Amino acid sequence: MPKEVMESFKKLGPIRTTVKIDRLLYIDDEVVPNAFYMEVVLCHEGTSEDSIEIPHVHDVDEILAFVGTDSKNPRDLGGEVELWLDDELHVLKNSCLVFVPAGLKHCPVKLKRIDRPLWFMTLAPMSRYSRKEVSLDLSARPRSEPRYSKYIITEAKKVPPRPPNSPLSAPKMTPILYLDGDVLEGAFYMECVWFEEGAGLGGPPPHVHNFDEILGFIGSDPRNPRDLNGEVELWIDDEPYVLRNSCLVFIPRGVKHCPLIFKRIDKPILHFSTGPSTKYERIQKE
Repeated sequence: MPKEVMESFKKLGPIRTTVKIDRLLYIDDEVVPNAFYMEVVLCHEGTSEDSIEIPHVHDVDEILAFVGTDSKNPRDLGGEVELWLDDELHVLKNSCLVFVPAGLKHCPVKLKRIDRPLWFMTLAPMSRYSRKEVSLDLSARPRSEPRYSKYIITEAKKVPPRPPNSPLSAPKMTPILYLDGDVLEGAFYMECVWFEEGAGLGGPPPHVHNFDEILGFIGSDPRNPRDLNGEVELWIDDEPYVLRNSCLVFIPRGVKHCPLIFKRIDKPILHFSTGPSTKYERIQKE
């Protein structure tokens, strides 16, 4: 864990909780040279009386993601999470992306009730995780018109239906969350989708970006979260990589990647992509 997080845990002391947290995936510049920071944890069933984080700020923008593990009901978070944004308490009950602008006080986070396992992700365009602890008045009364509700995104970007001439083998894809500068001014890009069944092409043709990108592939079996429960072939430049484990894939700017071919899907797979750009744009390559 980052030093700052370890220090905050020491300050919090024993946390009254029955929620088990599995630290699943972590990337930064120390893990992969030039990568930006991202972490994925899996929160299992239980309840908490105490928070797991303390108020702090960052010098850069951040996204907090809370995503339910039920692909049949993807909007339902499967529990109740309390999150403070400055002096506002927000109760999260739906899968969501929370944009936290640089300098905005945020946390604590309380996993008040987890009825079904959920993913909690944090990511920011910084090479190593860093933050500054701040004080926060947690006794503030709820506002009649919260200022920061707009930072909580619970919808996906509307996309056109699959063309009728698409390959019959193409996997079933369900978009669930989308964020960029058009959705929220100043925000950077992140998209989350479910791939549920089928096989075949599941992404765009070969392309490059003018920004770094992280692709995520996560299996949905909470009893064995490192198993992707499927087989995905991802091309990076002219090399095919077969993914069978939950993973984060760092794609440096200018590196050609895709196609993305789902060989098999035994159980639903959560896929996301994100990068420090206010708009998702790609340059097609042969």
